Amino acid sequence: DLAMTMPRELTAHTGMDALTHATEAYVASLHSDFTDPLALKAIQMIVENLLKSYNGDIEARIKMHYAQCLAGMAFSNALLGIVHSMAHKSGAIFHVPHGCANAIYLPYVIDYNKKCCASRLADIPRFLGLKGETDNDLIDAYTALIQQMNRQLSIPLSLKEYGISEEVFLANLDRISHNSVEDACTGCNPRPTAEADFKELFKSVYYGSKVTY
Repeated sequence: DLAMTMPRELTAHTGMDALTHATEAYVASLHSDFTDPLALKAIQMIVENLLKSYNGDIEARIKMHYAQCLAGMAFSNALLGIVHSMAHKSGAIFHVPHGCANAIYLPYVIDYNKKCCASRLADIPRFLGLKGETDNDLIDAYTALIQQMNRQLSIPLSLKEYGISEEVFLANLDRISHNSVEDACTGCNPRPTAEADFKELFKSVYYGSKVTY
């Protein structure tokens, strides 16, 4: 009954949390031939069912229940990455629910990570049937899909859009960047991330600017 009666906002946030679990698990440094199929299938099921589930489709809610389990099996073995590091260290300070924070951060971190694992990240949109002539084109198609889903789920695309004031954001930037380095998920991210990198990422996510570094 819990899954069937979840409020729409909680359905959106937990669904995007599961998408983040699967996406990060697929590129995490501990991914394997055992976790990869779980992650890809979870991503496919979430893309196909989350919006339907959000709008009350019972069969889609069942499929989402399965998908989050597959994603959980993937990340509990492959581990995660810096989307979760950033969400863990900023969520409580800015009062952003965990799944919502993951949804906001995910496309920015994908753009950051593609510098070191573009071919692997491109596997995901290729598996989903998205179009693109190059790995970068495919990755752009996937991040565009994530942001489109966020819009349809009433999730903001930046921390500023979420309603966090610039004064509060800048006052906490050093703290959340430093703490993100020490998060347990940072070590499994495919691209090494120092405190200065986190600062730039947080600023990109706050202002909604494209990650090009």
